[in-house]
Amino acid sequence: MPSQFLKKSIFIGLFPISLAYSTHSFSGFDVSCYPSTNIQTNAYTACDNLPALTPANDNQTNMLLLLSDMGLAKLNFNQPNSPLWETEYSNVPFAAKTLFESVTNKRPNARLKPSNEKTPYQEHCSSLDNGSDQFTQQVKADKNLSKAEKDLLIQKRQNISACDRDLALIQVNPNWSIQARQYASYLNATIAFYNSNFSIATKIYSVLTTVDHPWIQETSQYMLIRSSLNESYQSGVGKYGDLKIDKVDQTLLKNTYEHIATYFKRFPNGKYAASARGLLRRCYWLSGNTELLTNELAWQINHPESKYYNLELDNLVFEMDRHVFQSRSFNAKNLKDPFFLAISDLMQMRQATSAEAKILSWSELNNQKTRFKSQPELFQYLQANHLFFVQNKPAEALKYLPEHSSNSTNSYLQLSQILLKGRILEKLGQTQNAQQYWENWLDRAKTIEQRGLFELMLYPHYAQQQNASAFISADAKIKQASLQKSFIENEANEKSLMHIIQTKTSSTDQKNLALYKALQNSLIHQNYKLFNQGFVLLPQDAAKYKYDSETYTNYKNQPPFSDFIWTGTKITAQIQCPDLFNLTQKLENSPQDLKLQLCLGEYARSPQGYNITYVTALEKETARFQGTIFTRGQVYKDIIKSSSIPDLKAYALYRSIMCYSPSGMNDCQDAEVAKSTRKQWFDQMKQDYPNTSWAQSLKYYW
Repeated sequence: MPSQFLKKSIFIGLFPISLAYSTHSFSGFDVSCYPSTNIQTNAYTACDNLPALTPANDNQTNMLLLLSDMGLAKLNFNQPNSPLWETEYSNVPFAAKTLFESVTNKRPNARLKPSNEKTPYQEHCSSLDNGSDQFTQQVKADKNLSKAEKDLLIQKRQNISACDRDLALIQVNPNWSIQARQYASYLNATIAFYNSNFSIATKIYSVLTTVDHPWIQETSQYMLIRSSLNESYQSGVGKYGDLKIDKVDQTLLKNTYEHIATYFKRFPNGKYAASARGLLRRCYWLSGNTELLTNELAWQINHPESKYYNLELDNLVFEMDRHVFQSRSFNAKNLKDPFFLAISDLMQMRQATSAEAKILSWSELNNQKTRFKSQPELFQYLQANHLFFVQNKPAEALKYLPEHSSNSTNSYLQLSQILLKGRILEKLGQTQNAQQYWENWLDRAKTIEQRGLFELMLYPHYAQQQNASAFISADAKIKQASLQKSFIENEANEKSLMHIIQTKTSSTDQKNLALYKALQNSLIHQNYKLFNQGFVLLPQDAAKYKYDSETYTNYKNQPPFSDFIWTGTKITAQIQCPDLFNLTQKLENSPQDLKLQLCLGEYARSPQGYNITYVTALEKETARFQGTIFTRGQVYKDIIKSSSIPDLKAYALYRSIMCYSPSGMNDCQDAEVAKSTRKQWFDQMKQDYPNTSWAQSLKYYW
């Protein structure tokens, strides 16, 4: 490590500006996600990230894409294969956290790796197993120790098996050899360290840094850094375990800086050098010095060949996002490195979510040009993004994007440029050109994320065209299961669904999902002929196809066809409802029969009809089927208005009132009526049908 850099870092770090850590997050929210086929705008999303640099992506996604282009990160976009009914995500879009959780180092770092793969919650516990292995190796190889001393020391180290177990210190026997006593003292420091008694550990490690034994001397000097750093951290932890940067004891932190400086002075090529330099970042964070932290991170990502390179990609982007971009002391004007500038710029091109949100101006962006000397293409891409998302000048944005004559895409920056160009074509209204553009790039796709991205961009084109073959044939353009499922569930009309059900090229999963949606939507839109055509295609054991509330699974991982196996019900001796299939056969011939419609309402009220009720609300917003939407509330109103059958009218009045029970909100999907109308129904019920069980049970009209 350049000594000049260290001296400057330590000197500045000794006089930090204490600033409180901000818990306000620009990105990285831990949210429950479900994929959307709506293409990103510049509004932040944690759930629909793309393998391209975009303002909407989570910061950590954009960082990983750039780090991959720099040859540092190995990304994994593979999603687990699931039956179509169980599918949520495929490859693109993806939930940001799935990318963070799968990233690995493409370039190995110089740190000593812990033997356990899982990173513990508390930093000081991270070396528990690895430290034991190193200690055991040293003791076994030490020729100055007797066999009895070796066995005893190894056993004592093995006893340190958990953090915060409050182990007692070892009684050092004065009759042991000097080396054994030094090892025992080292173990006592280690016990204190893992007991979180950092002040005691620091004192013992300090003494051991002066012994003659090389391993004990260097390891104690390194552990002295960790011990004092953890003591500094502990000083800022509040009553409920939350860290307050402005409460951190700066004297303790100053000691940590000095221990780091001493380590590099004594062991410039030490085995812990990379790790010790990594701890310097933690000091910068605890001191609230975001600028120094950013500079050190920038040095690391630009020097992967260095013996001090210490980045762990599975945690790096979280560290950068939380400790740099989410810090209250973060100031974009202090950024110099293109990597950090690019992330900050994209973040500041996002759609504002509050009056205080800062949007990057065109002049501010252009003032950064000299800092992007080494990456002019990245800078031009940022300019194109600003013109497209912030200024709404798509035609002008196109001028900042290069032509891609190559048949392959070799970086995420190139993929980003290709994506933005296609989006510009869409924005300019060149729909046919855009579709051809995406299809050409789909044919050239070399990786799953490239293919997934182009499939996603083609999705709205094929969905609007009702091009079912693009989703289900053997040579389907759209291969991602999540997009196939979305088309069948949300976009396919009657013709498309029946095509999927009847064609030989669709899979069993696709046929079953299409059949389920055809049956569901045909009931909602009162297309009884289509329902009856589909019903005969149900499996013979359709009643078994249901959701198990104990195992949280569907029978055979298929749609719940049992929804359509309804045996009917008896309302009164005069009003009896047949099973669903018989009912719909009658409705096909007499669709206006109010008694039959009332029975369909009874089905909608049943447990089997629950999903129908839920989907009806969605169909009202974006219906793909033809036909008037069935609502049982409207059936009740029609009966009240026109029927002369006492039981039928009384029951319709009762059900109309109960539509609003108990919340006062309409649960019957029809147009809501005023409370005064509900009171009229209530009064009519009590006056005209006082002897019915329904009238007697009613006490409110909500």
